[in-house]
Amino acid sequence: MFISVPHGTSAGNMLRSGGLLDHLLEADRSMTVVLLSPMSRDAAFVREFTRERVQFVDQPAHVPQGLEARLFSIIQASYLSRGQTESVRIRLAEARANGSIRALGLKAALGRLVVEPFTHRGSRYAISDWMVSHPDMERLFDQHRPRLVVAANPGLVFSEVPLLRTARRRGVFSMAIDPSWDNFTNKLVPVRQVDRLVVWNDIMKAQAMALHGYRAEAVRVAGAPQFDPHFRPHARTPRAEFFRRIGADPARKLIALTTTPRSLYSHHDHVLRALVPAIHGGLLDGAQILVRLHPRDDVNAYREFMNVPDVIIEKPFRDTVPVADGLAIDVMPEHQRHLGDTLCHADAVVNVASTITIEACIFDTPVVNISFDGPGETPFVRSAVRYYSFTHYVNITSTGAVKVATSPAEMVAMVARYLANPALDSAGRRQVVIDQCQFTDGRSAERAIQCVLDELGATGSRAAA
Repeated sequence: MFISVPHGTSAGNMLRSGGLLDHLLEADRSMTVVLLSPMSRDAAFVREFTRERVQFVDQPAHVPQGLEARLFSIIQASYLSRGQTESVRIRLAEARANGSIRALGLKAALGRLVVEPFTHRGSRYAISDWMVSHPDMERLFDQHRPRLVVAANPGLVFSEVPLLRTARRRGVFSMAIDPSWDNFTNKLVPVRQVDRLVVWNDIMKAQAMALHGYRAEAVRVAGAPQFDPHFRPHARTPRAEFFRRIGADPARKLIALTTTPRSLYSHHDHVLRALVPAIHGGLLDGAQILVRLHPRDDVNAYREFMNVPDVIIEKPFRDTVPVADGLAIDVMPEHQRHLGDTLCHADAVVNVASTITIEACIFDTPVVNISFDGPGETPFVRSAVRYYSFTHYVNITSTGAVKVATSPAEMVAMVARYLANPALDSAGRRQVVIDQCQFTDGRSAERAIQCVLDELGATGSRAAA
C-alpha cells in the first residue's frame, strides 16, 4: 500500500489526527505500507513513523515538461474557459493580469474536443494518463505492487501526480483523503478523478460531482479530521495556563490576528498599525494582540512590532525539510492543540478570508474579516476585496457569521463591538459549523480512516477473486 504525504499539513491531517498508519498495519498484518514523502529526508519524521512493515520513499517535486506540459495546458484551458465558479473567473482574470496564462482560446477549443468528453466518463486526464508515463514511479510500482494508493489531494499537489497517474495506468485503486474546502471551486487546475474521494461535507461532495465529474457513490463525507480536537473540551488548556504560555495577561481581552501567505496578502503591517494604537488608548484600550503567523508568512516582516508592548508574535510550527513547493513546516499535534487554545481563549479573531474562520466558529469566537489593502490603490484582481466573492467563502459571509471590514477604522470598530457583545452573530457562527464541519463529534478522523480500511478490504477481496 502507498500513502502519499506531500507536506507537513498532510502529515498532521492524515497520519497524526487519528493514527491511520497503526490502524492499517493492524488491519492487515501481512501488508507493507510505503510512505512517499519529501519528509522521508527528515530524521524526526522518520523516527516518529518508523514501524515494522513501514518503508519510506522520497517524493520529489514534479513539474510537467514536454508532452505532459502541453497536454496539461489543454486540460487546464478547457476547464478555465468554462468559468464554472466565481472563484475561477476571478483567479483567471488575476492570472491574465500577471501574464501567467496566455492563448487560452485555441487550447480551450481543442480541449472541448479531446478533454471534456471524458469529464463525466472517467477523467479529464484520460488521454494524458494514456500518453504520459513516469519511469521512476513505474519501477516503484513494480517493486512493491501496491493494491491501494492513498493520496492527500486529487491531483492539485503536483508532486502526487506521478503516483496518481501510474495508479490509473495500472488499474490500482486510488483515494484522496485530505482535500480542503476550497479545492473544488478555487483552483486554476481541475482536480483528477480518484476512485474514492473523502471530503468534509455535503457541499464539497456536490461540488465534486457538479464541477469535476465525480459520481455520487465515489464520494464519501467524513468531516474534517484536523478539526477533531476542537470538539473535545478536555483537550483545552485552561485560560490562565494558555495566557502564561504565550506571555499574555488573562485578565485582559485578547485579539488574535491570524495571517495568510504574503503572496496572497502582504498588508498585515498596515492592519497592525491600525490595531496597535487602538489598544493603546483607542477603541480597544486595554486589549492585547496575538499575531499568529501562517506557515508561509515571514516573521521578519513583523520586526517593527517585535518589542511593541501588548503585541505577541508567534509562528508555532516545527521546522522540517523543504517540500516540493518550498514550504519547510511540519504540523504536530501540539500545534493543533495550541491553535484550538488560541481560538477558544481569544475574544475576537481577525483574518483575511481564512479557513481559521471556520475553526473560530467552532468555539463561537467572533471573527472580523479584512477586506482592505495597504495605503495605496490596489486593483481588484490583487485586492483582499476579491476573496469575499470567492465561491467557497460566500458560504461563510452569507450566513452572517462574520463582519467584513472595508477599512482599518471599520475593522477597529467591528472588533470593539464584538469585545463588548461576544454573542453578536453567534447564530451565523453555529450555521457555519453545521455547513462546513457537518460532524461535531470529534470523530472525523475515525470516519476517514474507516473509509481507507473499507477500500483496503475491498481491494483485498478483488485481488482474491
